[in-house]
Amino acid sequence: MKLLNNLYEIKQQTIAESGFEYIISLDKEHSIYKAHFPNNPITPGVCIIQICKELMEAHTGESLFLSKLNNVKFLSIIDPRVADTVKFSFSKISFEDSIYKCAVLVHWETIQFSKLSMYLQRK
Repeated sequence: MKLLNNLYEIKQQTIAESGFEYIISLDKEHSIYKAHFPNNPITPGVCIIQICKELMEAHTGESLFLSKLNNVKFLSIIDPRVADTVKFSFSKISFEDSIYKCAVLVHWETIQFSKLSMYLQRK
């Protein structure tokens, strides 16, 4: 299930020497938050990972398959009522044998929400 233009929208993309960043806005009224959890919405970890994958697809223009995750750390919750704008910073990007490898930091201002390393294979 695509979450782009459903759970979140891309507000800005920045490309830098060391990688790229996306700033997104979350739809705090989305039905995911009614289930996870009523009156205490938290962005599910699986959604954070899916957003990372979709942003990498947006950046590469390719359809990708998540083949491996390493060092996944959820450091703070993303409550869309408090933090509806989030930055995804991609670094340490490499491509070999049809597989992209990258590190992702999910954050906003001084708060780090998640860190992970992804392996994404071309479909």
